This record gives sequence, C-alpha cells and structure tokens, in this order.
Amino acid sequence: MNDTGQRGQVIFLTGPPLAGKTTTAMKWAAERTQPTAPLDWDELHAVLFRGDSLHASTSVHDRYRFAARTAVATAAHVTTLGLDCVISGARVPWQPSDPPEWLGHWDDLDQLDPITIVLLPTVEVRLERLRRNPDHPFDEEQVRQSHLYGWERWFDHPRAAVLDTSDLALDEVVEAVELAAQRLSGQPAPGT
Repeated sequence: MNDTGQRGQVIFLTGPPLAGKTTTAMKWAAERTQPTAPLDWDELHAVLFRGDSLHASTSVHDRYRFAARTAVATAAHVTTLGLDCVISGARVPWQPSDPPEWLGHWDDLDQLDPITIVLLPTVEVRLERLRRNPDHPFDEEQVRQSHLYGWERWFDHPRAAVLDTSDLALDEVVEAVELAAQRLSGQPAPGT
C-alpha cells in the first residue's frame, strides 16, 4: 500500500483482436493524472515464451494461462504500491459453449475485482485496421470469427463498460476509457 494506505485499481481493457487495446492502454496510462502501469498480455506472452523451444514444449493454452497469471501477479504487486494497473488482453465472459481449454485463463484476475472496459469497434473497422497492418497475426477470417465470441455479454457485468469505438479517434477513445473507469470506480466525473 502507498503512504495513504490505499491500494490502486486494476483495470482490464479487453476486446477482440484489432480493437485497439494495447494502443489505448499505453496512451491512457501515459496521460492519466493517476499513476498507472500498463501491462500488455500479448507483449508479456511474447517475452515469456520467446524462442521455438519454449513454444514446442508447452501447449498454447498453457502459455496463455501462464502469461495471464503473470500479468495478474504483477498487477497485484503494482496496486499494493498505490498505483493503478491497466492490463490489456482478450477475455470474453464465460458461457457453457466455450471450449474447455479457455476455462480458467483469467480466473486469478477476478480476485483483484477489476474494472473491465471493452473496446468494441465494428468488424468493418477492425478489418480496415487489418488491411493497414498486414503483419498482424490474425487473418481476415479470424477477425470476423472473433467478433462472434459474445463480447456483448459484458453489458451484463456491473463492473464493466462496453464502448463502441468505431467512430472515435484515439484521443476520444482514451477520454471515453477514463470516463468509464471513473464511473465504474465511483469517482466523480471531471467538472461535477
């Protein structure tokens, strides 16, 4: 805990591939008045499992789960210092039809009672981003398929906000994320 004895807040920024999670998390963390440490699940996964031998020795789901647990453990430590921590990564609310290998990836995160903010631009916007970034690891079919995973189920979660960022510039997305985080944490909005 910091000098005031207050723990920081964990904010989970999620959404489908090419929603802008990483870009938004990094810019938002850098610009907030509340000190905020950004953790990107994709980058963490890449660092932890760099090299072909590590990829070959573990299943993709074991690697995903380990990277998620590492992100959560880091966030738990960061927030004890009184700093907020934003984790960007993909997580759809669980439903019975999910593949069993998806279960449990983010269970540890729930223990930190995070605010969840979902960036959900239209599939057309995400496909345009893919066209501008042909080196992205997802192909067009995967982007289309990922839009069907049930992201809208986050609307049912009381500590979650779903933002349609289709028509927003990055600065506007960052502002919308900050306002959602304030609302979900019970903080007054600026100017009120």
